[in-house]
Amino acid sequence: MSQNQDYWLNEGSKKTFSHPLLKDWLTRIEADGNIVDLGCGYGRLTPELQKLGFTCLYGYDFSLPQVQRARQENPAASYTTDIAALTARDYDLVICFALFTCCPSDAEQSQLASLIDTITRQGATLYISDYETDDNPHYGARYEQRELNCYGCFKSGTATFRHHDAGHFVRLFQGWDKTAERALKGRTMNGNAITLHQYLFTKKQADNGT
Repeated sequence: MSQNQDYWLNEGSKKTFSHPLLKDWLTRIEADGNIVDLGCGYGRLTPELQKLGFTCLYGYDFSLPQVQRARQENPAASYTTDIAALTARDYDLVICFALFTCCPSDAEQSQLASLIDTITRQGATLYISDYETDDNPHYGARYEQRELNCYGCFKSGTATFRHHDAGHFVRLFQGWDKTAERALKGRTMNGNAITLHQYLFTKKQADNGT
């Protein structure tokens, strides 16, 4: 169960998100490859992916209000709140935009990493857009809240969020190679100026012991 489940079933389902999709990072993905937006919210990335020619688009979010909104506003993907439906296929690309910040505990993040490993093929691509602590001095006092006994983890309203130390996602996804990274200026869902960090990973070939 998500640390912030009540928030995303209520207040959070009305938020607007703005992390930009870097189209050049998706050129190696086949047009008919399976793509899933994990933590898809209201499906705002679906029209962008569709414009790039991708045809097999899926979205998963545990929040039914978010998925209902996605089906109304961005209907070109197949959306679900059913984890069994999510895991019924393998994916060539998994997109996680502002997902890990919303799943702040180590246990939640480990579960997400395991899920992503389970639903992806060898050579699959993982595209993460999230936050680091290093270059966000505006949040210094919040980081010192140390919610969940973790520096960078803080309360905002009724929800708990996490900004990550540099190298966090490399450690979390040890079965993947980081192939690209960039930092860019952006805003949070509450309109606060912040630096976004985006990462591209490729799933390593399985070690068969030879």
